[in-house]
Amino acid sequence: MNHNGLPKIAVLAGGYSGEAAISIKSASTIVHNIDRSKYTPFTVRIDRDLWWVELEGNTRADIDRESFTWKDSEGVHNTFDAVFIMVHGTPGEDGILQKYFETLEIPFSTGASDSVCLTFNKFKANNTLRAEGICVADSIEIKREEVLSESRMSDIAQIVKMPCFVKPNKGGSSLGVTRVENTMNLRAAIEFAFDTGCPTVVIESLLEGREFSVGVVPDENGTPMVLPVTEIITENVFFDYAAKYEGGSQEITPAKISSESSAMIKETVVKATEILKCKWMVRVDIILVNGENPAVIEVNSVPGFTDESILPQQLSCAGIKFRDVISRILNGILDEHTK
Repeated sequence: MNHNGLPKIAVLAGGYSGEAAISIKSASTIVHNIDRSKYTPFTVRIDRDLWWVELEGNTRADIDRESFTWKDSEGVHNTFDAVFIMVHGTPGEDGILQKYFETLEIPFSTGASDSVCLTFNKFKANNTLRAEGICVADSIEIKREEVLSESRMSDIAQIVKMPCFVKPNKGGSSLGVTRVENTMNLRAAIEFAFDTGCPTVVIESLLEGREFSVGVVPDENGTPMVLPVTEIITENVFFDYAAKYEGGSQEITPAKISSESSAMIKETVVKATEILKCKWMVRVDIILVNGENPAVIEVNSVPGFTDESILPQQLSCAGIKFRDVISRILNGILDEHTK
């Protein structure tokens, strides 16, 4: 605790992926909306070579990674009471930071490291959901050292069918993703996905249908609550990075769908987040196949929280203040930690 007795919250921004810029915006929205009568927020930048805390007057102090502490100008050692992880991609969405904070016994705002690690591995997450009866795309995983022979390409085409999607198995924000229309272009798409630095690539069958995205946050009692459904109508071939962050898509909240469809989608979202043990704030992307079968495309354990992001749009639609959701998450993790 600091001198005013309020819990000190480290809001983590940056990371090692192509999504660092989005992460910095998301973290800034959190810091801006945190209830300062209850918490004292600090922005902590996570860079590959250095972690630092941003302080008043454009100064900063290095974070000691052994203990996640920092020294102020008087040489006093400062600790944090909780961590709000807003790092998209690695190391915030793949379980690395979660494992680190579990070791240090500092509470944080996402699911446990095992859960986050699983949702980040699209292939494993899909297999886990499929085994529990949730509809997902058929998929194949390819390792970097695998030989991409002609016969292997045609085998893949047999299993997942064309057109299909090729994507880095671990990664977010649709970086390195290609929609492949025929077998001839398969190898190039696989190599493009490997160029993101990912050790494995996943090839998924194309699910045709309207695309939706749904956030889950805690209600006043800390119980998971499903937000209004957003429909994503993209002008691009699919909802890629440009569509997400450069205005190449329309997001309609609440989605113009029947109450039955909305209920089915929400039920699938709740089931998927329970199976994958997601916590606090999460977003699930869904395709409604044949207008009646909600299939899970992806589960985001650290959803974007910029003004353009989908989850904040859903909170506004539901009339829920950002500040209240942030407080519910922080109250929840601090409560659990003291038990």
